[in-house]
This record gives sequence, C-alpha cells and structure tokens, in this order.
Amino acid sequence: MKTRITVICAIAFLLCTLSAGAQEKHLVRLGWGDALYETLVFYPADGTSAHTYSGHWFADYQYQLTPLISLGGQADFQSICWTKNGSRVKNFDLCILPTVRFTWLRKEWVRLYSGAGIGVLVAWDNAGGKDLAPALNINSIGVQVGKGHWSGSVDLGFMTSLKDTNRIYMFGSRLLSVSVNYRW
Repeated sequence: MKTRITVICAIAFLLCTLSAGAQEKHLVRLGWGDALYETLVFYPADGTSAHTYSGHWFADYQYQLTPLISLGGQADFQSICWTKNGSRVKNFDLCILPTVRFTWLRKEWVRLYSGAGIGVLVAWDNAGGKDLAPALNINSIGVQVGKGHWSGSVDLGFMTSLKDTNRIYMFGSRLLSVSVNYRW
C-alpha cells in the first residue's frame, strides 16, 4: 500500500513538474480539409450531373497536459450532393473523435506535432438514410506557426471511416488540412 502511494505521488509530481512551464494550456482550432477521396470515388455514372463537396470543416479543442502531450476532441463535418433520377441527393457525415496530440518540437514561432483520434461517424441523407460507423483520424505531421494567442496550422494525415467493404464513407480524406488557432 505504501509503495502504491509513493508511486502515485511520484507520478503526480512528475506531471506537475513537466507542466509547470506551460502557461497557455487550451487550444481551439477551426479549419478545413480536402475531400480528395470523395472527389475521386463519388462521380455520376451517366455523366449528367456533377457532385459538389463541402470538404471537411472541423473544430478541435486540445488541453495541454504536459509540454509533450495534449488531449482533446474534434468534430468534423462534410457533405456531398448530387442529382439522381431528377432529385437532389444530399449526404452528410459528422465525425466525433476524442484525440491525443504529441508536440515534439516547440520553438518560439513554430511547433511540430503529430496526433490521432478514434471515434464515431454519423451519416445521414435527405432521403431518411442513417448510419453509424467507426472513424479514425491520423495526423502524421502538423506545423503550427505563430506567436502569442493566434497561430495557423497545416496538417498532413488522413481520415477514414468504414462500416464494412460495402459502406466505405471515407478512406484517405483530409490528406491536407489548414486551420486558424487560438491558444489561452
């Protein structure tokens, strides 16, 4: 019992020591990412109507636990619209993802980071169709540039969501994304 308390106190002390220098622990990001997969895969078979894509609009919150690790969540929304048999079809996808981020380079003006999120995709359309599927977002490398409260980011990674081999909602979406960030 005494050993457990000592280990818990040592871990708490270590976490407090690592996070003591961090004054701005909250980060909110608002951004847009490409819809490359959707653009390449969803196209009209008869060539009569083009699809329209919103891209991925996302909001992200991160809380910095230590200078290296932050935890948070992300909401990602996209829509795809097309004409089928004379009717306008609108498909919407919303992903909710708890996330972890690793900031592995921290300089005055530049931060480099990587991260991941695993969550759920909620899909629906204007014809009453609804579905749930697992979702995954991998951020291979992100570059955040800015000083003070405001910054901008560019991320390279991917987002995917598939229920089975017949229902692949995203596979390689958000290869590139950009965001405006506010830290406090």
